[in-house]
Amino acid sequence: MDLLKLANDFHTGKLTLSAEEKSHLLDLLRIKGAEELEYGQEVEHEKVRLVRRVTGAVSIFFEKEAEPSAKKKAKE
Repeated sequence: MDLLKLANDFHTGKLTLSAEEKSHLLDLLRIKGAEELEYGQEVEHEKVRLVRRVTGAVSIFFEKEAEPSAKKKAKE
């Protein structure tokens, strides 16, 4: 799906979109997911995952960047 590649490029900062373009992209992803995926099926492209749940709802997940591990506080 080319839409997943666009969403991934936006998420990773390779592509810049306005708020309206971002909203339109997410709407298109949800529509395509509802039309092309079977219930319970998911597709993934690098850091973006599109899931059609068994209820029929379509969810879009963006992988978080790894956060640095928390430093342990020194005991006083």
